[in-house]
Amino acid sequence: MPIVGVTGGFAVGKSFVSSILVKNSAHLLDCDELAREAVEPETKGFLSVVENFGENILSKDGSINRKTLGKIVFHDPKQRRKLEAILHPRILGMLTFRFEEIFLQDKNALIVVEAALLFESGLFTAMDYKITVTCNEEQQIDRAKKRDGISEDDIMAIINSQWPTARKVALSDFVIDNSGDIESTRQQVMVVFEKLSAKT
Repeated sequence: MPIVGVTGGFAVGKSFVSSILVKNSAHLLDCDELAREAVEPETKGFLSVVENFGENILSKDGSINRKTLGKIVFHDPKQRRKLEAILHPRILGMLTFRFEEIFLQDKNALIVVEAALLFESGLFTAMDYKITVTCNEEQQIDRAKKRDGISEDDIMAIINSQWPTARKVALSDFVIDNSGDIESTRQQVMVVFEKLSAKT
């Protein structure tokens, strides 16, 4: 089975789409979780981030405060590129290792890689197929406010830091419109799943 990248803008519903594929026996690798692992306290990634951004980004427990770091990088492209230069090579290395682990256990496994920056980071080159999830900007803002409790200014900074949806769609093999109800999205994902299954 192939390696499939699931991407899309901020708060469009990538995790929901991935969860449907997981319910159909896919293996999920969440790049947001891998990014957390890459900067766990005392790792090389952690030390590099602190060296570049200072100790002010640390929480009281000594871990990196993602909201504090996010305010820095999403409002400053230069700082964002600096962070990405630390994270992306580490995430790619972790993905490669996980791919090998999964395929050793199940050579027919369907692997789903959920990554907001699938295209921006270059990770898409390791994918057999790319899925972009979409919804309208009003929905993105509303969902992000409810989920993350952050300001509209911060939400727009995150949205604007990523490639436009149209650019991602143009490079994708499949597009899931998540602006409707849950059942509509589920049906679209299942159509994609059937097509992926037929390609093995």
